[in-house]
Amino acid sequence: MDEMTVLNRLREGIPPQQDVGAERNRLLAEIRGESSVPVRLGPARPKVRLRRGLALAGAFGLAAAVTVTVARLDGGPKTPVTRPPVAAVQVSAASVLEKAALVAEKSKVVAWRPEQWFYLKKTQPGSPVLPVYELWTRMDGERQAVREADGKLRVGPGEKGPMNPAKTQRKIENLPSDPGAMLEHFREDADGMRFGRTICGDPSPPCPAGTEKDVEAYAALRWYMEYGPLIPPDKAAAMYRAMAMIPGIQLDENATTTEGRKGIGVVFDAGPGGKHYTILDPVDYRYLGVKDLTRSGRVVGGSVLASGLVDKPGETP
Repeated sequence: MDEMTVLNRLREGIPPQQDVGAERNRLLAEIRGESSVPVRLGPARPKVRLRRGLALAGAFGLAAAVTVTVARLDGGPKTPVTRPPVAAVQVSAASVLEKAALVAEKSKVVAWRPEQWFYLKKTQPGSPVLPVYELWTRMDGERQAVREADGKLRVGPGEKGPMNPAKTQRKIENLPSDPGAMLEHFREDADGMRFGRTICGDPSPPCPAGTEKDVEAYAALRWYMEYGPLIPPDKAAAMYRAMAMIPGIQLDENATTTEGRKGIGVVFDAGPGGKHYTILDPVDYRYLGVKDLTRSGRVVGGSVLASGLVDKPGETP
């Protein structure tokens, strides 16, 4: 089986609700200067990334115990008193996803042409053929290219199925810009892609009864996020906010990608189906990849190492 066939087959396999509105209002107040809490700006990203934005400061404060000395009223020796630590600020998934949405809204619209190519460099842990692969797909969906294991570039016809990049781009542009409407769109599997099967169902254990639509929405959202550089700002912001509306979504501040990069994990706990991570960059909230942890301890997933538009296969952003 050649590398192109393996790649195509791999691509085919592809808690109470948070108060997102209140968090959005608080963060907007910070940005407009209506809050006394300062907003820290993160460093700019290199030009190779098409999606850029200002990194809002996360509330990842550490608590510390404070020791003070108290003088006795009777003139006796001073007594040291250790005060209890100040409670650490609790960071929620809704808070992080709202910050990601605000950054996305400030990003630039990327203009593309049908004859351009979308470049994606991604990890595939456990793949015996291409553990790290580079893929070029022409924006009109007519051609695709992959870097083979020996370093040679192989160009062939584009995918004819539902994951043809031209079809994917049209679907992204036609998505609702309202987070609630987008969530409902994916909960009902409006694209007919059945993304939820990558989380629950054969060969994975079934998810808890009643979570099927939430699983479908979560899986679809994180799959589309892989196209980050090409997603219009309003659609990208809606994706983050829609994910925050999924019941039971959790946060792992110390998550890592499959190859060990530090990130922020937005986690969906599927019970018997394991824990599923969408990992964001801790500085600018850019999508880094996915990671799934099965109940047996097996780790699967993949990370985006680079992506962007180029003029021909073989080029990188």
